[in-house]
Amino acid sequence: MKADRCTIVEVWIRPHNIHLLTSIIEAYEGLGVVSTEDPRLARVRIAVAPGCEADLMEILHNEQERLGIRFFRDGAPLHSDERSSKRKDNGNAP
Repeated sequence: MKADRCTIVEVWIRPHNIHLLTSIIEAYEGLGVVSTEDPRLARVRIAVAPGCEADLMEILHNEQERLGIRFFRDGAPLHSDERSSKRKDNGNAP
């Protein structure tokens, strides 16, 4: 990945919280852009500005329970034990 390219983070979220997540991300000017990939399934894609990945992941993890955020990789949800072990391994969010 080139440093001048956005990183894409995809999550599922409770459908009624999509607008709230968008507002939170947009409140951090230049952090990223939220797109709803599938409103019925509440699949959301966030294009994160280069160098802002850690900030975004911190926000997502802080809001995870309240907004019902679920992370996924390769089209499948990550189970909570996978997220925990990944954070322990390298100190970064999935």
